[in-house]
Amino acid sequence: MIVTDKALQQMSDILARNNDQVVRYELRGGGCSGLMAHWDTEPHYEPEEGDGQWTIGENRFFVIDKFTLSYMDGATIDYTGDFMPQFKVTIPDRASCGCGESFVA
Repeated sequence: MIVTDKALQQMSDILARNNDQVVRYELRGGGCSGLMAHWDTEPHYEPEEGDGQWTIGENRFFVIDKFTLSYMDGATIDYTGDFMPQFKVTIPDRASCGCGESFVA
């Protein structure tokens, strides 16, 4: 999986603004296609077995849980600063719905 420098920089900026330690990305049941993407920040991080973890600076991390990682083979996470700035998750061979936040389980 690839997390671009642009995405990590934006996560770092968000954590600094919110005074948090972790940006977390996870897939949860729901959405129109079976799994719904969810982004959040957390003030503290306790590693769990199987977490994917990227360091975003001193004591700051981007984390994806084990369940979500099982759907992320070959994924790229990027940040687009175009007209509507947003994180973009592209997963090869995974269909998503029109909203771009729901994935077929």
